[in-house]
Amino acid sequence: MSRTVAPAFAPAAHVRLAPGADLEAQRSVSATLQRLDPERLLAPFRREAGLPARADSYGGWESDGLDGHTAGHVLSAASTLAAAGDAAAADLARTLVRGIRECQLATGTGYVGGVPEGAALWDELRTGRVDVGAFHLNGRWVPLYNLHKVLAGLIDAVELTDDPLARETLVELAAWWVHVTGDLDDDTFERILECEFGGMTEAFARLAMVLQDGAFLRLARRFARRGLVEPLAAGRDELDGLHANTQIPVAVGFATIERAAREVAPELVPDVAAREGAAARVFFDRVARHRSAAIGGDSVREHFASDFSSMFIAREGPETCNTYNMIKLAAELHVLTGDDAYLSWAERARANHLRSAQHPQHGGLVYFTPQRPAHYRVYSPDAEGFWCCMGSGFEAQSRHGALVYATSPGEVRVNAFVPSHAILDETEIAITVDDGADPAVVHATVEVRAPRPTRLAVLVPDWVEGAAVVEIESRADAGHRRAAAGRRLDVEVGAGVTLLRFALPRRLRFERPADGSDWAWIVDGPDVLARREPDDAVAYRGSGARMGHIAVGPLRALADTPVLTADALDRAVRLASGRLRVPVAGGGAVDLEPFAGIHDARYTVSWPVAEATDAAAVAARRSELERIDAASLGIEARTRDVVGFGEQQPESDHGLAASDEVIGVQGDARWRRTRGALTLTLRDWSGTADALRVSWLGGDDEARLRVSVGDRVVLDEPVPAGTGDATREVALGSATGTVEVAVRIEAAGAITPRLRELRLLSAASDR
Repeated sequence: MSRTVAPAFAPAAHVRLAPGADLEAQRSVSATLQRLDPERLLAPFRREAGLPARADSYGGWESDGLDGHTAGHVLSAASTLAAAGDAAAADLARTLVRGIRECQLATGTGYVGGVPEGAALWDELRTGRVDVGAFHLNGRWVPLYNLHKVLAGLIDAVELTDDPLARETLVELAAWWVHVTGDLDDDTFERILECEFGGMTEAFARLAMVLQDGAFLRLARRFARRGLVEPLAAGRDELDGLHANTQIPVAVGFATIERAAREVAPELVPDVAAREGAAARVFFDRVARHRSAAIGGDSVREHFASDFSSMFIAREGPETCNTYNMIKLAAELHVLTGDDAYLSWAERARANHLRSAQHPQHGGLVYFTPQRPAHYRVYSPDAEGFWCCMGSGFEAQSRHGALVYATSPGEVRVNAFVPSHAILDETEIAITVDDGADPAVVHATVEVRAPRPTRLAVLVPDWVEGAAVVEIESRADAGHRRAAAGRRLDVEVGAGVTLLRFALPRRLRFERPADGSDWAWIVDGPDVLARREPDDAVAYRGSGARMGHIAVGPLRALADTPVLTADALDRAVRLASGRLRVPVAGGGAVDLEPFAGIHDARYTVSWPVAEATDAAAVAARRSELERIDAASLGIEARTRDVVGFGEQQPESDHGLAASDEVIGVQGDARWRRTRGALTLTLRDWSGTADALRVSWLGGDDEARLRVSVGDRVVLDEPVPAGTGDATREVALGSATGTVEVAVRIEAAGAITPRLRELRLLSAASDR
């Protein structure tokens, strides 16, 4: 339901989570942050500022080119926790701000960052040197993405902690950005934006509001990359094959630009709404409604696919960063439109994906959440790796109460039944949730203590079956009401205490992929359900290794997954504690539980479905799964390492370096080619790899491919014009017996074909 008055979410300082899973997640991330050493987080900043080292930098991504990015994430998370009353987090935020400020003063320009040779980068760009790829700029790994984290952290510190030193630091850094970008013409600037630049669009739109300065809104609009904003504003989805979390933060910025224009430049609102605002709405619809799993996550191997076929077979399913940023986009669009559907989607994604992505004991955070049946997730180590999903995970786990409450003139709103307490406009609200004795119904209580008559608007979840039954007890009103799913219950609350008791019947349903493929998730009320699979010897805790965030353990055959018939949920039996027993084709049943509570285990969260209930339909579905296994499982089981060319994380994980290169997309397939050479390092955790498999896409031009492993050429052949897609598997002679395998691919005087994938294989299967 849309509201006519745009809401304002309750400030973090006014909201406290109550005992429950969300408060435990918040406490866990606070403890994780306290175990970090601020001096190690600040070490890259001190190095770049020419200051003496006080500690060694952390390893992982913090020493591989994204030096310093984690400090920005930590500052954002610590500032959020500080606003919620966490004194230790407040101390950490102050320490980071003072360390960043010291480095900024040492540079003397306003610039501050941990990017290797970051200050020199801008001198290079101003003189016209722009060597840009999707994930590198003048030899640095996504430097603007990195610098965005520091900028965003300072903005959060200013907004959430009101630290005057954070404001001084932010003002000088913001002035530096205006100065250096002002020296770049629009064509050069647009070329720079070919390299991932994080949430710069959003950050400068926020700066426009924080500092009440339209110059930053103009800069935010420069960061609205034309190649993304223009097709979306025209209603076109051209996202297939794109790196998902390069695009999502930019789309968040599109919405923030419209919000900023309303506040600081009303004359621009019509143009902004038709361009950036329209693009944000189309982007959200296409990703959330057409490209996302039931848990709210999207992407496969970090990229948008044209359909869901790869999502159900990949190790690398939805990325946590994506969902965190999509929730931010949903919140921005709700503020712009008042449409509660955005909040309903955000709450589903928060409760099922983000909450599942933190380990409840050690606090490790998840990068990929595979949707492949019987696979698993890997959690981050305590102070290693420092993947992007660790950094955004710190922020996500500090923000479980961010969207629960809102206000608008004369009205206090409850947006989700998250156990919590808030004081808004002198009105005190507390939410408790109790599943009660009936597993088919969720029970929630909203207690309101108002000093004067107040209008309360409670959003009834969209997962309710039929309508919620509400018992109201107050001096001003008493009795029972019914409220439709997905709509607001409006109650005039008198002075004093009002209790609203909600009985929320769970709607049990299959949710199908948007492409109509014969898979389904099972969703019971607010919970996506999954089966906990028998354990094995895989490692659920990651390491600091470059690929430590990927669940590299053996894949299970899809054909071993029980097939469900379309009528299975009609015969399901509810068990205690949110569990469900669902019959499967051929007899027997599977016991399911809320996915967000499954940890340190393989799981099945998506299910193959037979559209008809007869034996022939079930057999046909099983045969299809066997065909998929035959086509993919054998090669996956032999794979010891793999690189998808043109894909950011696989390439950076393998240290790919290239000259005279071109990157492109053909359908869902990303590719890379070169007229020079590219080098990379494959890793074999078993020491048994004895073959290399290279795949490329066909083309209309003459090409040549020469591949060397170490000093030995293992493949050298021409690729005539007009040939189709091809794959070559070449023997290495014997098992490498080593962990690292150096590979060189070159054009040998011509140009390589459009390289799609490179695999290091063992003769033996790991199944």
